[in-house]
Amino acid sequence: MALLGIDVGSTALKATLYAFDGDRLAGASLEYSAAKSGDGLPAETLWRALSDVIHRLRAAAPTAEIRAAAISSHGESFVLVDRAGRAIGPFVLNTAPIAVDEAAAFADRFGKAEIFRRTGLPVHSMYTLPKIAWLRANRPDIFDGADRFLCVEDYILTRLGVGSFISASLASRTMALDLQSCAWIDDHLAFAGITKAQLATPVASGTPVGRAAPGACDELGLPHGVEWVTGGHDQGCCSLGAGGVAEGIAVDGTGTFECVSIPVRDAVLTPAALGCNFPTERHTVTPLKLTLSYIAGGVALKWFRDVASRHILDLAAAKGVDPYELILADLPEEPTGLLMFPHFIGTGTPWLDARARGAVVGIDAATTYEEFAKAAIEGITLEMGWNLDLQASIGTEIGRIHAVGGGARSDRWLQMKADIFDREVIAVPGEASCAGAAMGAGVGVSAFGSHAEAAAAFVREGKAFTPRPRQVAAYREKAAHYRDVAGRLYGFVAP
Repeated sequence: MALLGIDVGSTALKATLYAFDGDRLAGASLEYSAAKSGDGLPAETLWRALSDVIHRLRAAAPTAEIRAAAISSHGESFVLVDRAGRAIGPFVLNTAPIAVDEAAAFADRFGKAEIFRRTGLPVHSMYTLPKIAWLRANRPDIFDGADRFLCVEDYILTRLGVGSFISASLASRTMALDLQSCAWIDDHLAFAGITKAQLATPVASGTPVGRAAPGACDELGLPHGVEWVTGGHDQGCCSLGAGGVAEGIAVDGTGTFECVSIPVRDAVLTPAALGCNFPTERHTVTPLKLTLSYIAGGVALKWFRDVASRHILDLAAAKGVDPYELILADLPEEPTGLLMFPHFIGTGTPWLDARARGAVVGIDAATTYEEFAKAAIEGITLEMGWNLDLQASIGTEIGRIHAVGGGARSDRWLQMKADIFDREVIAVPGEASCAGAAMGAGVGVSAFGSHAEAAAAFVREGKAFTPRPRQVAAYREKAAHYRDVAGRLYGFVAP
């Protein structure tokens, strides 16, 4: 028997089959070009990618009997569908540069503090509801033809014929869900011009919701008896897949955005938390919630790889290795004298400043490529370290940190994180979001008695990195310098 975990990102779709003991049976992925964020992601592109990946997965493990499946999805993005269930236009992505005025209108109408108290989210244009309001005001030609507004998970479940369901984890990223009751907030919906009848039904992650229609199964190459279970927001699935099943076990995922998700039992919805713009959402592990800190670290790394490291790309291709392996191979041991601010597309938390741009301070004629490379990694890690210090200052418990994603494959970077965060960092290999979705599916069909039992079967901890006192002291001094210069360059002052 096997469990299927699907992870739908804004630029790629991945799926992995696991045995009930957590062993990986097969995996497949496909990148798709989500053009520019304003152009959106065509629904058919996503569906074809799902079909392609599942067909390849089945070919790789033809004898695996799939018992259950669940979906991990990036948050906020949504698509309009008509009465026949056909998509009206592409998915409106969370990165689409729209709805700033609508977000401000929500804040004026309901108050930032009240929205934060009810939804766990600081008001921002990335969320689903302000973008729906923007469509109502600016694209009535498509808004008026919409029967429903669906995020990624509920769109796939609807198209499968399972039904219109959305995990509370993903729904809590819309700015339309009450964080405590998990019910849609009627007055928020009315302000955007929609009703709850136009949204999927929110249910707890790990809830069995049915089987797909035979035609959809045949189209995707799936057996007819697979039980579909609600999954969650990718950060919640990633946290579960990396072992974040209890308070204090933070998970640091490195991708386009570096995001640290921290399980909490009681949401911290204080003015101090709002001042830091730390969102809190429903965890895939009921009854926990997740508070997040995130920065666009992967964007800065990609720039460094593609622009500053062009000489490395051909060498990596010739050797058949990941370019980052070569970029990180010969970094200096000690902290550099450079400061790199990784704000290539604006900042993440706690500033949420879309206008900020990256900067390098301290470069001179003697600066080496290796120092520049390490400064890029240091900048990302110092920025996240600032976030974690602020999380601790508002009362969030952070113990050990489980690291997943591309950054978790670099011992040098993980040791740097341990030194800068001053916490133990443990590498957790594998696709954590796919694993978390599969684990939730297993809990939903009673393959596991609890999420902790699923984590015990699935999560294989790798190498552990402990803070080194001398480097901790050196980086503490550098962090103070980083924050001082950030204040002078950007006006950033800790809330």
